[in-house]
Amino acid sequence: MHDFSIDRSWLDAVVREAVKQALETVMELEREVFLAEWGGKKNGYYERGLVTKHGPVRLRVPRERDGRFHTALFAPYRRRMEDLEAFALAMYAAGISTRKVGEVLGYLLGGTYSASTISRIAEGVLPRLEAFRKRPLKPRYAFVYLDALFVKVFQENEGVATEAAYLALGITEEGYREVLGFWLLPTESSTGWGDLLLELKERGLEEVLLFITDELPGVETAIKRVYPKAHWQLCTVHKLRSTLRRVRRKDQDAVLRDLSSIVRASDRNEALKALNSFRGRWADKYPQVVASWIQHSAALLRFLDYPKALQPVIKSANLLERMIKEVKRTTKTRDNTFPTPDAVLKVIYFVAERYEAQFQTRKLQGFQQAEDEIRAIFNLRYPQA
Repeated sequence: MHDFSIDRSWLDAVVREAVKQALETVMELEREVFLAEWGGKKNGYYERGLVTKHGPVRLRVPRERDGRFHTALFAPYRRRMEDLEAFALAMYAAGISTRKVGEVLGYLLGGTYSASTISRIAEGVLPRLEAFRKRPLKPRYAFVYLDALFVKVFQENEGVATEAAYLALGITEEGYREVLGFWLLPTESSTGWGDLLLELKERGLEEVLLFITDELPGVETAIKRVYPKAHWQLCTVHKLRSTLRRVRRKDQDAVLRDLSSIVRASDRNEALKALNSFRGRWADKYPQVVASWIQHSAALLRFLDYPKALQPVIKSANLLERMIKEVKRTTKTRDNTFPTPDAVLKVIYFVAERYEAQFQTRKLQGFQQAEDEIRAIFNLRYPQA
């Protein structure tokens, strides 16, 4: 039987030689065209290395005596390298380990890219990250969504610790989404939220109509202290989920139907009527559940004070939840542990940057119809001098 297999090293060598000849021929022609058009004299060659998928190639690059000639050949390659660096960062942001990113780049380019090399590329992102986190904010945001997730981080001299990553998403007065900030702190607390809201204020955010959050520890207190004129909407989706965990399985469908009639009400009277019906049906069996809904009814129904077109997107924190899910997905890819606090911030930054790019020209659903009403609410609550 004949062996038709090809020696890969031989094939790579053939391809490298073909690439070398083709590129050197193109550069020679470039120099000839330049000299014919602009004059001058040839001045030999210099050598330059080029890494390809099939291995490194040494090229003889033509020179012109006065140094005016520059081949255009390397510009696309340089752009390709920049694209590949961006690709490496995107892979890193997606939760792929630095070792695996290096392996993929090595396959694409033929070189060797160690985990430390990829880490150095990622380190170059830190100045952009800090600029993003410190950028000035607009004075007005119609809505601000707040949430937190917990991540495991390796701390020097402490080992692995669980920390809270705080995130803030704003909807501008014109209806566009902006990631206002993200922070990593040891715990989730009233002090933490208060400090973060003060930072937003220092960066220029003065007026907010509505904050939308889960039942985060201390967040209501912090909002009242820093933005006393703002309203607070408690996320109805989170509240429904937490409630269902507190009732028996056989009652969950019935409880969900009754609670849905509250949060899907078209006006406050209808919602309060549904809440009263819920209390009458379930108070004896689940007194604490019913008491919690009554206690938080004002915050759960705050969305009814705003334009109908926007109510579906402001009654829950789902807008920010989508971004948090993406951060969590990368966390799982990293075996749920980050090597440093900066690694957490870099991943959130990459996700935030992609999120903003995705929605930078798209207004929030319903905002177009409600824009005049939102402006009127702003002017009523924050009258301009």
